[in-house]
Amino acid sequence: MKRITLSALLMTLFLLLSCGSGQQAANSGNPGTAGVEQQGVGSLSAVLMEVGRSAENAFYSFLELLSDTLGFTAKSTTKKSDVGDYFNSLGEKLGKASDELEEVAKNSKVEGEGAKDGAIAVAIRSAVDSAKTTLSTLKTHLDSLGQVGDANKVGDANTVQGVGTTPDEPKLKAAYDAFKGIVEESVNAGVVKLETGNTTLKANEGADNKDGAKILSTNTNPDAGDVAKAAAILATVSGKEILASLAAANNLPASPLPAAVLAVEPSSAFLSFPASAFPLSLRTTSTIAFIPFTSLSTSVPATPAAF
Repeated sequence: MKRITLSALLMTLFLLLSCGSGQQAANSGNPGTAGVEQQGVGSLSAVLMEVGRSAENAFYSFLELLSDTLGFTAKSTTKKSDVGDYFNSLGEKLGKASDELEEVAKNSKVEGEGAKDGAIAVAIRSAVDSAKTTLSTLKTHLDSLGQVGDANKVGDANTVQGVGTTPDEPKLKAAYDAFKGIVEESVNAGVVKLETGNTTLKANEGADNKDGAKILSTNTNPDAGDVAKAAAILATVSGKEILASLAAANNLPASPLPAAVLAVEPSSAFLSFPASAFPLSLRTTSTIAFIPFTSLSTSVPATPAAF
């Protein structure tokens, strides 16, 4: 009796395996129907595999985005509009990333445990919606930065002695709001909060923090040593400290702004901001603070009448 029962079980198992192999072979000839005919765990597994591939693609796309952000260098031949185009391209990449995330959420709506109202699908949809909101906010700021600049080179400046170029204040305000918004959104997304610096510089034969602002005036001539002093100060303050100070500032002051972009050398451009946007250690009366790398307008190096 035991032999008969064992034989029956083995025969049943063999038939089941044979049927399964036959169905799999039939579906392999028509891959478009395989995912439709499979039910429950099978279709959910397929979706999770697709989610995994999409997540991997999104991850490497994000790394590429970071690489692009850190790898852009403004050279003496770079036009201001090139910087704007660069920010536009970053915004387009964020838009594509958002579209891919939406596809991931759509693919999670399968039968069985991962159905539209199932726990897995709901969790995926919630995560995707949250990520899309962040991407949308960042894209808005990048689109704003993409509108700045013209056909002039980033190091272009007025060469008339004693005359500087005043800033395009609306564009300066828009760039300020965009930079501040990006920092705030990053903190909201869990990025480590930036901290303002407290470095006080005494180097290069007495160069002080206040010397960095001496080449930002638009009304008098520069001193021969001011450019080197400003370069030393800029090298001391990190970009993170500058962005943190900008994010902490309430707003730009009322018009007129006393300076625009500082060209320390042909390969560099610096956007100036009021001293109120920076830590106390980097301020003096009438000091103008500055951030490396943007594309609004330039001013001739000059020494302010009163300092």
